[in-house]
Amino acid sequence: MTRARFLLGLSVLPGLWACGGSDSGDSTPELPPDSVAQEGMAERAVLLVIDGARLEETFGDGDSDASGEATEEILPEIRSTLFEQGGVAAPAYVTGPAFTSAAHVDLITGVRQYYAMLASGDGYGPWRPDHPNLFERLRAERGLAESQVAFAANTTLMGDLVWGWAPGFGEDVAGAYHAVESSDGSGEISVDDRDVIEQVKASLTDDDATLVVANLHQSDRAGHGTPLVYANAVAAVDGPITQLWGWLQDAVADGDELPLVVIVADHGRHRAVESAQPWAHHGCSCTGCREVPLLVLGPGIAPGTRATRPYLLEDVHHTVAWLLGVNMPYSSGLALDDFLQGQPAVPVRSGDVALAAHGELLAWQAWDEHHEARSSVLVDGELLASGALHVEAPSVIQGDGVDYACWRQLELSEGADHWPWEAHCARRVVGGDWEDLGLETGELLDGWQAQLGLDDAGRLWVVHQQTEQNPLLFASTPEFVGYRAALWDPDSQTWTNPDTLAGQGGLPSQARLFVSDGVGLVAWAVAESDSAIRSTRHIALQMLEWVDGQPRWQLVRAFHAADADEPTLARLERPGVGEVGGRPTVVAVGYSDQGTTLLATSTDGEPAMGWRWSELRTLDATGRVFPHLSPAISSDGWAYWARRSEGGDVELCRADDASGSPSCVDTERAWIDSLAPGAGGAWISSSDGDLAWTASWVAFEGRSGGAR
Repeated sequence: MTRARFLLGLSVLPGLWACGGSDSGDSTPELPPDSVAQEGMAERAVLLVIDGARLEETFGDGDSDASGEATEEILPEIRSTLFEQGGVAAPAYVTGPAFTSAAHVDLITGVRQYYAMLASGDGYGPWRPDHPNLFERLRAERGLAESQVAFAANTTLMGDLVWGWAPGFGEDVAGAYHAVESSDGSGEISVDDRDVIEQVKASLTDDDATLVVANLHQSDRAGHGTPLVYANAVAAVDGPITQLWGWLQDAVADGDELPLVVIVADHGRHRAVESAQPWAHHGCSCTGCREVPLLVLGPGIAPGTRATRPYLLEDVHHTVAWLLGVNMPYSSGLALDDFLQGQPAVPVRSGDVALAAHGELLAWQAWDEHHEARSSVLVDGELLASGALHVEAPSVIQGDGVDYACWRQLELSEGADHWPWEAHCARRVVGGDWEDLGLETGELLDGWQAQLGLDDAGRLWVVHQQTEQNPLLFASTPEFVGYRAALWDPDSQTWTNPDTLAGQGGLPSQARLFVSDGVGLVAWAVAESDSAIRSTRHIALQMLEWVDGQPRWQLVRAFHAADADEPTLARLERPGVGEVGGRPTVVAVGYSDQGTTLLATSTDGEPAMGWRWSELRTLDATGRVFPHLSPAISSDGWAYWARRSEGGDVELCRADDASGSPSCVDTERAWIDSLAPGAGGAWISSSDGDLAWTASWVAFEGRSGGAR
């Protein structure tokens, strides 16, 4: 049994003593012991997603350059009949990747996650959301049947969204996926969005569904073709959606409860000023891609209201979940306040998340309550960056008398054609003020995060993912997604920051960097092939050196799932790299039929191409490793990770040998957002399920459980 002390809050305070132990059982864990958010104003909810529909063809003003019509003439029935009965945002915003699967992950989990919508020769494989979704939570909390939480779409590409990898949930509480076929009996996937709306009706009547998410895919399918066909596809849903609302109201007259209804687009499209093919493309940071229509009707919604503040897809999720009375602990959204009747007290996420630590330096992302400025980054309690819509993902490193920090942020600047995520890095001499370092990057994804290292000369190493092309169009081609290395020299006060990409990896993932003796080890997840890019992935380990002012990359080793001692392992993700027990070590999360596991491999020897690495060994075979957290290696030689205990709490685990057994501590908390190891323990941000996140230090005492 391992004894641990928790120092609650961000200052060192006497706190709670708790005990926990290591286990390796295979039983399914109980659900986290958190409470339902509230009784719920709505008995049921329907989310209708008009895939890829721009404001110009939906709820905007002016004219459509796709059809030549006035925008108000394309969806006249919705605008004349439904607007006065609900709340309208024109626009709402997509701040994550502006394409279908990623946006739907946002809508059903409340968390932005890079998630590519690509066909795979291996089917869906183990590529699924990392956080629990509304389908899973509703079934787990209320004992609903699979058919009562349904996803309907006239495409097969999103069948992997109805359950995810969050421990304690998964396939046993998955939603039903209806790949809607044509009504002509051909057996082909329908190209008529009206067939999807009929499936919505069937789910509500035949299956007594509590939640139906419906993707009306034909508008986006047509949008990748000619402009007029796309505009006509959007116009084709006007009557059917209006009729569905009337059908629901008729059911109320027969004694049924009126469901909450959300009409939204998952993303927009390019505009004429942004591309030579303005309607065909999306997925980047263009304003046309990020602006979407939103209309909410039904219980709890004040009729005839209009948005006065920026609303995001996460806000849609958060409000729907709250109105249904479902607690979604990882939801990063705020309430659609303008639309709610009676100004109810909707729970607000608060506290500190996304922890980063090095030496005595601790940084975090603080949740703010303002719709216009939702988060800030602080270092040791000092505000480093705020005021933008999002300020996120701090990374820090501490040198000799100097501190460095990097983060990402997003601003919705009026009059801009693009709203890209921006990278920022700063430094301060101890006792001084922070100074911006002016790191230059190309266009970034919302998952960008800098990986930092320092060499013996005091130079700052930065490694980060880079997507040089539209991620929707090019994510299946590995050469368009890679990693960049930059070097900051404190003596010359300059960057060496070449534009070249290195280490192509297909879908972007977070790299991990470890610098020692002037050599960097960098690890990331790589697609096995174009045809299997969504499913099978392995870990690539690169050696990075700076030679004559340029980065030199060399592949050291590729670690494949087939190499592991876990026979059913299908995919590797989220590597960590460092020294464990004095040996260079790589740890990674593995995905299999048994859930999520943790694996490790290590080597002896000097930093050279001739390293002999051990086979991938399983450190944690419980199947309950949290998939949204990358394992991390501390400066004093321990590998840390988090898992769900059999009782439903969060366990923090560590091992000091790649083949050793872990020691684990029960944190007595329900959910974990991040972990940042230090000497003798780790910082974690955790929650009991009430959306309030607390940063705590977990101190391990002794070396029990580690193999020496």
